Amino acid sequence: MYLMITVASICAVVLIACLLALVCRHHKTLWIASDDVILCFVSPVAIMLATFGFISLGWRITHGGLAAVPIGGWIGSAVIVAAAVATWLLLARRIREAGRAASRSGAAP
Repeated sequence: MYLMITVASICAVVLIACLLALVCRHHKTLWIASDDVILCFVSPVAIMLATFGFISLGWRITHGGLAAVPIGGWIGSAVIVAAAVATWLLLARRIREAGRAASRSGAAP
C-alpha cells in the first residue's frame, strides 16, 4: 500500500509537469498556462506531491527495502503507472489536436 501511494505521488508529479509543458507549448492563452497559476498553485502542489513521494520511498527503503513489499503492492503500482501512461497518451493527443485546430483556424494558440 505504501509503495502504491509513493508511485501515485511520483506519477502525478510527472504527469502534471509533462502536461503543463505541453499546454504551455500549444495553448499559451489558457488560464492554466499563466505565470500566476503556475507559481501559486501548480508548483506548490507538485512540490508537495514530490516531497511526499520521495520521502515515502526513502522510508520504504530504510524500513525493509523494496523486497518487503507484498505482491499486491507491486501489482497496484503497475496498474497506477499504466493508468498514468494511458492518461498521458489521451490528454496529450487532445492537447496537440486542439493546438493544431486553433492554429488552422487562425486563432492564437
